[in-house]
Amino acid sequence: MKITVLGSGSWGSALSIHFGRSGFEVVQWCRELEVVDYINKNRENPLFLKGFKYPITVKATSKLEDVFSKPVELVISVIPTQFSKQFWKEISSFVKEQKFICASKGIEIETLKTLSDVYEEVFGRKDNYYVLSGPTFAKEVAAGLPAAAVIAGFNEEKTLSLVKTLNTKSFRLYASSDVRGVELGGALKNVIAIATGISDGMNLGFNARAALITRGLHEIKKLGRALGAKEETFFGLSGLGDLILTCTGDLSRNRQFGLSIGRGSGVVDRKFVVEGVYTVKAVIKIAEKLGIEMPISEAVYKVIYEGRNPKEVMKELMARPVKEENY
Repeated sequence: MKITVLGSGSWGSALSIHFGRSGFEVVQWCRELEVVDYINKNRENPLFLKGFKYPITVKATSKLEDVFSKPVELVISVIPTQFSKQFWKEISSFVKEQKFICASKGIEIETLKTLSDVYEEVFGRKDNYYVLSGPTFAKEVAAGLPAAAVIAGFNEEKTLSLVKTLNTKSFRLYASSDVRGVELGGALKNVIAIATGISDGMNLGFNARAALITRGLHEIKKLGRALGAKEETFFGLSGLGDLILTCTGDLSRNRQFGLSIGRGSGVVDRKFVVEGVYTVKAVIKIAEKLGIEMPISEAVYKVIYEGRNPKEVMKELMARPVKEENY
């Protein structure tokens, strides 16, 4: 199978390295010319994934016409969520019958759409669309360490076939028919990861972290259910699995962003996109529209966009009226 990976960031690079190492012929599209040149000459992406060597089966290019000049069977898009629609419009004349996997996580702020709906808006179809999500840090996948994730699609038989094709010894894949749930799990966990990062940055302890993760999962499940997702999806790899990893692993950008706020440093590497910063905007709008209470997400929004003091916001969370725990 010939694969095209769209995106030069750490995840796009990790997927290119992984699939190239697994015997697939890969072309990676990168916007930055210097990244393209370095990958092709030195077999490494020093800007976004330093220290990981590319196999010779991967070629980089900055020209879209080169990407699709030869028949491609699978397109993997790792373009940041808020830029996906415009970029997909640019490639709409090239993408026809190829299978299309979206490996980005987030919700479009302008329309409050998940990326499957954005894809349908741009391409006028969904039958060739799949989403890849799960507890996967780019550096560990690039290093060939064991990982597992989910691919969800609208046709169960075709999805399972794709999973069988892409499954490898180091990257175990599972199939799902709940596209909406897998998308939402991957997007919403970033907001909770910011919250746990803030808490840990303030040294509030492991008890607080566990409470935020548990109640954060409840918020994710509640919103997902209201948007038509299957509840059980949020207890799988693309839900609970990804939530735990992103909230506790220090390779998480969203967690690191929260830590910087909690420590009062405000130092964040803007070279990398922190999707939770954008997603929380969409989450609050959707929750208000549906009349759903999401106190942790609201707290994150207040800290980031209203400039509220994290300590005061945490006190407000702890002082909420007592009620029965519900699931």
